[in-house]
Amino acid sequence: MNYFAYGVRGLLTVVFLVAVVGKVGRSGAFSGFVDSLRPLAAVPEPAVRAAALAVVAVEGAVCLALVWPYPPATRAGLLAATALLAVFAVVIARSVSRGTAVRCRCFGRSVEPLGRAHVVRNGLLATVAGAGAAAVATGPVGGPDLGAAAVAWCAGAVVGGLVTVAEDLVSLFRPAAPSLTE
Repeated sequence: MNYFAYGVRGLLTVVFLVAVVGKVGRSGAFSGFVDSLRPLAAVPEPAVRAAALAVVAVEGAVCLALVWPYPPATRAGLLAATALLAVFAVVIARSVSRGTAVRCRCFGRSVEPLGRAHVVRNGLLATVAGAGAAAVATGPVGGPDLGAAAVAWCAGAVVGGLVTVAEDLVSLFRPAAPSLTE
């Protein structure tokens, strides 16, 4: 496995771990996630809760597959991440094109509605996950330099952490809305 694949594994492990914790890690988080799926109309109303459970389960399974040091599991995790992120991008793009205002529950709570930036983010992450899967499939089979692999994984994890707080970081640089008392 090459170092790019280790970096992708670190990135996606953090992204999906934060997503799972954000959706189930506090009281009412999962219900909020379920409620956010309804206006997207991606599945029939009776199946919304089951779809939400499936999303959280697949996100958790991706995390496990990416940390398990077994190349077939890694490849499966990266392929599952690619598919899940591509589905997210398509569903969000459809919602944005219809003008449906839905708060992003990707990583738990957010005040931002789903928008084009979410489509781009998920599309880029899907592309990176697919490239990671290709790197695992075609990469060298020999053992890596563990130090370099750890650095690559940690660098990816830092990027993954930045991805999960990107909305917050962007909001720091937006002009403040005028106060009603001014």
